[in-house]
Amino acid sequence: MISLSKAGPDGNDGSLIDMDLVVRAGEGWAVAISTLVNAELTRHDWAALSCMCGHSAEHLPVMFETLLTPELPRSALGYSLHGHVEYGTVIGECTLPAVSVMLAALVGEVAARARTEFLQALASVAAGSGYDNEAPSRNEYRDRIQEGFWAVVHSGLTGSADDADMAADICEILTLGDEKSAYYQALLRNRARAMRKR
Repeated sequence: MISLSKAGPDGNDGSLIDMDLVVRAGEGWAVAISTLVNAELTRHDWAALSCMCGHSAEHLPVMFETLLTPELPRSALGYSLHGHVEYGTVIGECTLPAVSVMLAALVGEVAARARTEFLQALASVAAGSGYDNEAPSRNEYRDRIQEGFWAVVHSGLTGSADDADMAADICEILTLGDEKSAYYQALLRNRARAMRKR
């Protein structure tokens, strides 16, 4: 376990983060990501994959690291995976490795902004109806997301009401059709409703 004290660009100390970390520094920010996320990021040859934005996907690791930064630098406000990992329900060659990175991140605690971004992207991927020519089959995407079922449910049970609804949507889209899926869909929907009544 490592404790890391971050300093923002203005020199003020941030909070301590306690977790297994890989630290990268850039533009005055220390970027802390879990060792599991780092392993997933380094496992793929992003430069060899095409991104939905029309370029190679070599910029995606930096996007993930930025989204996972607890205190987002102003220069990164508005960062989104939309148009890179998915475009609506159209998904591409870089999407499958990106799904693995998102699920690896959701296994641990992530900033609310990142959790919501990842759940939105996973819901779009699960609902995917269009693919570029180099993309794997729809079933491969759904199978990969299904492998991360517990990470998705955990995120819905610990996040916002919208996160709970998105996690329930993902379970429903995957049409697992079993008692476990139905139970967690209902649990997540009930949690979302209860949170909105507060």
